[in-house]
Amino acid sequence: MALFALGRRYQNMITMRQVWKQSARQVTARKVSAHQAAKAMIGITVISAFIVWLVFNLNRVM
Repeated sequence: MALFALGRRYQNMITMRQVWKQSARQVTARKVSAHQAAKAMIGITVISAFIVWLVFNLNRVM
């Protein structure tokens, strides 16, 4: 009975460790994805601000 309980506990520990490793990999992937999305949003904002600035200056010249 005791060996069965220890075996189940060991099996549960191995399973939990695998789940933890997998979730750690997912967190890393999500961080990378979020960082790339933030960089893309900043880039689009800069380009949009430049276009708005260009349109206002062209209206002033004409």
